Amino acid sequence: MIRRLRNSRGQALVEFAVTIIALLGLMFGVIEIARIMLCYTSVANAARIGARYAITNSSVPQTTVTNSNVSTIRSNVTAVVQSFANAGTLSSSHLTVNVTFPDSSCTGSTPTSTCTGTTAGNRVSVTVSYAYDPLLTYFSLGTINLTSTSQGVITW
Repeated sequence: MIRRLRNSRGQALVEFAVTIIALLGLMFGVIEIARIMLCYTSVANAARIGARYAITNSSVPQTTVTNSNVSTIRSNVTAVVQSFANAGTLSSSHLTVNVTFPDSSCTGSTPTSTCTGTTAGNRVSVTVSYAYDPLLTYFSLGTINLTSTSQGVITW
């Protein structure tokens, strides 16, 4: 009887070590997935807020559409998205905002003077990308890009 106890003296310690490593790995995995979901939800909401701002504040009469008007609209939408992202969990240094008007010639960064995409009835698309940096970098996952696009029709 005494001989059996000597052979199993450190068994509890080894079982505890294996169990605690597995539980810590599971716990940190759940935390990392929760952070990714929180950041993705924030990116999706930022794109939605940007599209909502764009569809209600982008309408310019067709006779007065110029490159500066379109650039101003894009910079205003970008500012709204970045302020929404900064209020949440996203860093604006990792955030990229792209505002396009897919129904017209306003697709480039410097649209032509015939750009008619900012008139009421045309679509606007806001794409927000975020370079997610994992909390635990022991196992390097690299940078994960979270992207969301939201579209709407310019109303007024």
